[in-house]
Amino acid sequence: MSTTNPEIGAKILPVHEDVIPQLNELSLNTSKPLLISDADEVILDFLGSFEKYLLTFNLKIDLSTYSLLGNIFDINSNEPVSKEEVTLHIEGFFKKHTKDISFSIGAYENLKKIENELNFQIIILTNIPVSRRQDRIHCFRKNNLEYPIIANIRSKGPTIRKIISGFKNKVFFIDDMIFNLESANTETPEVKLIHYVSDKRLAKLLKTPKKIATRAESWDEIYRYIKNEVAK
Repeated sequence: MSTTNPEIGAKILPVHEDVIPQLNELSLNTSKPLLISDADEVILDFLGSFEKYLLTFNLKIDLSTYSLLGNIFDINSNEPVSKEEVTLHIEGFFKKHTKDISFSIGAYENLKKIENELNFQIIILTNIPVSRRQDRIHCFRKNNLEYPIIANIRSKGPTIRKIISGFKNKVFFIDDMIFNLESANTETPEVKLIHYVSDKRLAKLLKTPKKIATRAESWDEIYRYIKNEVAK
């Protein structure tokens, strides 16, 4: 789920300088295929957790469009809150709950199957604020998921291109945001793209560009798709 996308209609920008040091920490094993996955609204139940947070401020989300800006309302007055207030609540949510946000249905079990049964290496590529990266690492580690986590800035295609530069095995990328899938398709057309939105209320708001990505409706389906693809 997005607040804004400054790159829509503009030239895709290169990898942000704050992301490059994180990428330098990576060490890929070319004998194993690679899964790169978004976190919020793919692995993690961002919307459900954020809704609970907003209720403590007497706020609710209108789910008629796939955006937060302009869609958060005061429960009593039914008036939308300002863009600035939305931004403050998003920052407050991540500051308070990044360490304990819940996992989407089936995500943990299928990530483990992809890792262990299919012998994958997994990287989490998330557009969480860089300042919250260690909190996100904590969230995954306390759930026994020891994956590299990259706090990305801007679209993900350039970052994926840099991650897999010289990598010769199969690569898969999962995201809920279409602009990230389009960016990845432009920058790394060899990567198998999967469009997945964990919250069913949000999923129905987005159509998957068939020429770009495979649509998945559950983590079980993601696992089966990846298993079939690596067997080819």
